[in-house]
Amino acid sequence: MIQFFKSWILITRAYALPMSVFSWFVAYAYSIIDNGNSTYGLIALAGICLAHLGANMFDDFVDYHLLTKKYDKDNKLKFLNAQRNKCSYITNSIITVNQLLLASLLFLAAACLVGIYLAYKTGIGVYIFMLMGGFLGLVYPLLGKFRLCEAAIALIYGPYLFGGVNYVMTGSYDWHTLIVCIPTMLMTVNLLYTDTMLDYDIDSRERKKTIANMFQSKWGGFRFHKILLAAAYLSVFLTAIFDIADWEVFLTWGTIPMALNLLDSMKIYIIDNTTIPEKRGFANFMENWDEIEKDGAEAFMYRMYQARNLMICFSLIFGLTLVLYSG
Repeated sequence: MIQFFKSWILITRAYALPMSVFSWFVAYAYSIIDNGNSTYGLIALAGICLAHLGANMFDDFVDYHLLTKKYDKDNKLKFLNAQRNKCSYITNSIITVNQLLLASLLFLAAACLVGIYLAYKTGIGVYIFMLMGGFLGLVYPLLGKFRLCEAAIALIYGPYLFGGVNYVMTGSYDWHTLIVCIPTMLMTVNLLYTDTMLDYDIDSRERKKTIANMFQSKWGGFRFHKILLAAAYLSVFLTAIFDIADWEVFLTWGTIPMALNLLDSMKIYIIDNTTIPEKRGFANFMENWDEIEKDGAEAFMYRMYQARNLMICFSLIFGLTLVLYSG
């Protein structure tokens, strides 16, 4: 049973689920302040998580067909321009490609049912957020041809998620969600940007266009990484300027050491992509590490976990300060 759950964590890329959970948490916290319906907020979380996991599997399904691959001397399928653990559950015969597609469609269908229920209970405006977010989620694997992946993630985990959660909880749309979403939206984009920085060479060989490989060198991408993280922390000022939160919201700046550790780690990766820094603090929370070591993906996943854990801590503090100290 344990192995079964480990396999599905791998297949669904559930390690990235905190992107959805903690973005939702901030939107939920803001909506609670506005006397939102907590039950509908929790139901929305279920739909968001189902959609995220389904989209992850659909993304892998598309990548499986698009990425350059070949069979090695042992007749085992290998992806030439991908991280070593890419679609390993398929190459290791844990699941077939058709089963992956079926699982993806089942998760997405379940998410749609949740959305239909919420629309019935709270209003047809739910469909607008569902359609906008769902469309971007499905075309996401193709957006890499146009350097639009980061923009799609920003919209999905920013205005669409925050507006949608607020709508189902309060029954109306609040434009202030456009402001509240910015700090965690940028932290979520940082998670994707970390991924694309780690895949700088791979994406370039596959002719996938990202903001990271828009720069002529990885060091140019690294400088933008610093700007992105700085923007996330500075955007906290907006919640104070628009009188959405009190000064306690700046407790989020307590995560700056984690951001600096991530940047130091990325700098090391640019110089030597096999080196794994010493784990510090919350960075020790890295599940399924044994499986990651078997796949030889430690250097890649270490940085991804760092970016994810930074997003978790930042969003958790941000959401709590909104609930405890606003108004």
